[in-house]
Amino acid sequence: MTVEYRQLKTCADIDPSDFEDGNWYLLAWGMGDAINAVLFLESHSPVPYRILCPPRNFSAIKFILDKFVPHPKCKQVDIYPLQEGYPIPENDVIMSKHGFGPQQIDSAHNIGKLKVVHTATRTWHQIHDLESCGILDKINEYDNRNKTIATKTCILFPERGDNYQFEDYFWENIIDKLKEKGYRIFVNMTNKFDVYKKEKVFEGTEELQDREIEDLFNFVTNHSNLVTIGQRSGIFDFLKYFSCRKIIFYLEKEDPSVPDPSRALYDWCQWVIPLLI
Repeated sequence: MTVEYRQLKTCADIDPSDFEDGNWYLLAWGMGDAINAVLFLESHSPVPYRILCPPRNFSAIKFILDKFVPHPKCKQVDIYPLQEGYPIPENDVIMSKHGFGPQQIDSAHNIGKLKVVHTATRTWHQIHDLESCGILDKINEYDNRNKTIATKTCILFPERGDNYQFEDYFWENIIDKLKEKGYRIFVNMTNKFDVYKKEKVFEGTEELQDREIEDLFNFVTNHSNLVTIGQRSGIFDFLKYFSCRKIIFYLEKEDPSVPDPSRALYDWCQWVIPLLI
């Protein structure tokens, strides 16, 4: 069964009466939140559901649904033309501040409003059930295809969706170490210029030319000796299921320069495991 994808011209095209019996979810926060919500809904929703999302999350949602979900419960995805903010009044959306969360999934379809299902980043993997719905098998099949490139390779992910970035010298030191060890180094880039505003290619690195999320994961799965290094961001919420090595730097949750301190708290990890490249 295929998912219907619809591009809305304006937010006025959204009919709130559709939420009364359509089991609609808003996936408007970060890309990682959107990926995790789709994986959770496909794992646990007892009935079909529908998605409303901004353009910046659409490609990731479609990639997950089309490539890794054998029998989608999602029936429809509508994309509204805003990158930030809510497409309808925020007070009309049911979310965690109202006490709604993953624990209500069995009866959520009885709530006749647009909903946001969300939890802390470190909690999602504990409540997903990707084995029983066949998603994990699809991920493993995608990841285990013939890896044709054995060159020591690294992809850097310096930027987050909130445009917080460590100082350049932080990445330059990592690049120098990788170069000493013979790595070919790429920097992940996107076409979301209105979202990721500080993307840059550092000296000694190369730009990933193909910028869609499917292009990135094709690159990942074609390499047998790959390490990915970056700030904790949404892309790692799906990369964690793949066999490449991952090194993730977590923000200091009390750093006053972080644009969204609550996001840093949700992303926070309780321990650090030292990794050697």
